[in-house]
Amino acid sequence: MNRHEIQRLIPTAIKALETVGIANAKGEVSKVNEGYINAMGPSIIQSGLLPTLIFYNKSKREGNNTEGEPCLWLKALYYMHLPEEQREEINWRELAPTTLIKEIIAGQGGNLERIAERANIKKWEGKLLKYIVALKLALRTFEIKEDKEDKKNKKEGGNE
Repeated sequence: MNRHEIQRLIPTAIKALETVGIANAKGEVSKVNEGYINAMGPSIIQSGLLPTLIFYNKSKREGNNTEGEPCLWLKALYYMHLPEEQREEINWRELAPTTLIKEIIAGQGGNLERIAERANIKKWEGKLLKYIVALKLALRTFEIKEDKEDKKNKKEGGNE
């Protein structure tokens, strides 16, 4: 991972955060979303690429109890992956978070046998780790806001 490459990716990462809805119109990001991206890189290294991406494929709309929207990070990574001219054609709010996972597993016209190709997974791992670093740095250009639940817990003195 070279720093010039990361620097080149930061403007795209800023745009990704705004486009997929991680950052709101006021330029704010919820603290819980900051936690998701901070944990993603170590999770990929520790647990593997596909288990991590599958874990992040959660949405409040699906009725789970997670705070925030971890699936937005999958959309942000997919945004980073696409060439600039293709990004404008997509309705990012409606894009399925599984799109990135499907791309990694089957590729453009690929097949499921590719999932076993370690070289393919390693290539994706390296690419996504670069994107994650750029997204983490880009996140620092936004104001981090605590969620109402976080503020309530602090007032009560903990997470009991």
